[in-house]
Amino acid sequence: MWHYKIRAIALTGIVCVFVVWTTPVRSQEQDSVPEANAEQVEAVQPSPPPDPQAATTTTELDIPVDELKLLVKPLTLEELQTEAAGWMLVLHNKAKEISVAEVTIKRKNEAIGQQQEATDALETAKQSLEEAEKLQKGAVAGSPEYQEATKKVEEAKEHLKKAQESVEDAKTTKEELKQDETSQQALEQAEKTDTLETVKQILDQTKADRDQMIAGDFAYEEATQKIEKLEAGIKGFEDAQEAQKGINPHSPEYQVATEKVEQAYQSLKQLLEELGASTTDQSSQHFDNATATLQNTEIQHNAEEKVASLPGAVDNPQNLQKQQEHLEKTTQQLEKSTEAESDAKNQLIVTVTELQSQLTAIVDRFNVILDELDKKGGDSKAYRQYIQAITAVEIDTKDTEGVGLRLLSWAKSSEGGLRWGTNIAKFVGVLVACIIVSQILGMVTNRLLSLFTGTSAMMRRFTVMTIKRGGVVIGFLLALTALEVSLGPVLALLGGVSFVLAFALQSNLGNLASGLMIMIYKPFDVGDEIKFGEIWGYVDSITLANTKIQGFDSQIISIPNNTLWSEIVENLSHGSTRQLNFWFRVGFDEDLAKVELLLIDILQSHPQVLPDPAPSTFVWSIEDYYISVKAAAWTTKDNFWVAHSDLIRMIRKCFDQEGIKLAAIPASIEISGEDDSKILEAAQVTQDKISLTK
Repeated sequence: MWHYKIRAIALTGIVCVFVVWTTPVRSQEQDSVPEANAEQVEAVQPSPPPDPQAATTTTELDIPVDELKLLVKPLTLEELQTEAAGWMLVLHNKAKEISVAEVTIKRKNEAIGQQQEATDALETAKQSLEEAEKLQKGAVAGSPEYQEATKKVEEAKEHLKKAQESVEDAKTTKEELKQDETSQQALEQAEKTDTLETVKQILDQTKADRDQMIAGDFAYEEATQKIEKLEAGIKGFEDAQEAQKGINPHSPEYQVATEKVEQAYQSLKQLLEELGASTTDQSSQHFDNATATLQNTEIQHNAEEKVASLPGAVDNPQNLQKQQEHLEKTTQQLEKSTEAESDAKNQLIVTVTELQSQLTAIVDRFNVILDELDKKGGDSKAYRQYIQAITAVEIDTKDTEGVGLRLLSWAKSSEGGLRWGTNIAKFVGVLVACIIVSQILGMVTNRLLSLFTGTSAMMRRFTVMTIKRGGVVIGFLLALTALEVSLGPVLALLGGVSFVLAFALQSNLGNLASGLMIMIYKPFDVGDEIKFGEIWGYVDSITLANTKIQGFDSQIISIPNNTLWSEIVENLSHGSTRQLNFWFRVGFDEDLAKVELLLIDILQSHPQVLPDPAPSTFVWSIEDYYISVKAAAWTTKDNFWVAHSDLIRMIRKCFDQEGIKLAAIPASIEISGEDDSKILEAAQVTQDKISLTK
């Protein structure tokens, strides 16, 4: 025994010496480690930011989303960060292009408004001159009519001055647009779209004209050749544009595609010139003419006008009339210029709608990269915030014509109205399909559960209801994905709401749990006759919150499930059959055997009494003044109260006929006074309810 202790002590000493001896060495090694780590930290350089130009998935901007998901799945986190930077650059450039176009639209609206103000001012000036001409006819110098005419001429001068100022403002706005290179690019793109639409209109008109011609004649063949040229020009330009859309703007391939688009556009313009259709800027031409005319127009006090194209002065009546004609011509030129400007602006709006469709397509593919980036531990918050910021739509409601055109263009766009129309159709289809399937599953489940007799009717209803309504909820959530709604935030929101509701309604959770326990374990079911304390009636309905009992006076009593589950409930009608029990107090002078035989015969004679189990009697006890006898029989649950009532009548009638008298004990005895001994004596005699009157 002692040698084991000695060995243990020696071994412990050796271990302690070894630990003490090695601790300084380890300490020195640990002290030297931070210096080495410090040198390594100094040597480590921060990782360079991802290079957008190194992205590989941006080479084809119109790549299908499903294919892109497969391409990015094997990429590492660093590779995904590079791809995200590349798509961010593409998205930024497209958003910038849209912003420039939107600014150009606003400036176009400003120029149109200024020209419209000038047109209105010229109209007012013309009306003033017309009124002056009417007043001047037959008027004598110095007369009130002559003075009124002079006043009208002065008003015309003021409106003419206002028109000249508005035109100068419009001229300044147009000059700013010409000097802005980015705005000019947006206008050139809109002009290309306008040219394409013009060619398509000519093509449609030529086809309509050819349909009215005789096939085979010279005019028909000429129209056919014209149609072929137009179709070839349109196809070449559209193919060049389509090829340009899917290429990264920063790649050399994009420059080549741009040159091809420009060549196709020039061919289209040349084709229009060959057909005699003008492609010059009609807006600038009309506006320049109107500007030159207004700058050289002057209305003098003596109603004389000096116009560069109309030198010299004329008599007053003729002068006023020429002024009206001159203003009318200038107004027409401004109206034509305004109309041309409005057409150019509308075409620019169509171009913006197309750019927004391209932006939507880019965002769809960018989200694929960001989703994969999140899965692999990256941070996409900044990218998503940028997407949310640039995709917010702001519409200038003052430009009513532009709003309608935007909506129409959006409805026709493949990434706009057509896309959302398809999504809504998918949403409705998925929801309707889920509703139908859930209803069918509910009916099948109801049929299957009804085959099991042990299943609670309320449990069956609850299960069927859960399947039907749950199918609708699941279908709605699945249908939301067709509307491009992410289920992650929706489920997170539902989880938060569920937590809040559970916390706020925690007092009701016991009722919910008790309701489920009642449905599962089935202590009673709908239609059962139960007793709960002093409450006696039929179960009307069972919900997750409470149970409703219909009393014998047709009253509805609502009891929380938690209360029912925690207390004693007597089920009087459990099962398909129910026992009839009758208690009789037979006097000592009656033939007990005869009474039992009569009771058996009466019970067996009733048609609703079941033969199995057979009716029976039982002598319960001998009391001071009577003998207690019980008669029992069985009937179906539905026939219980009918048979019970009939048997009482039959027993009473039979006993009267046989001369059998039951013991007559008063149900209550009234006692006056305060003698407690008498009260106790009466209670022992009657063994029933006693009412006291003091």
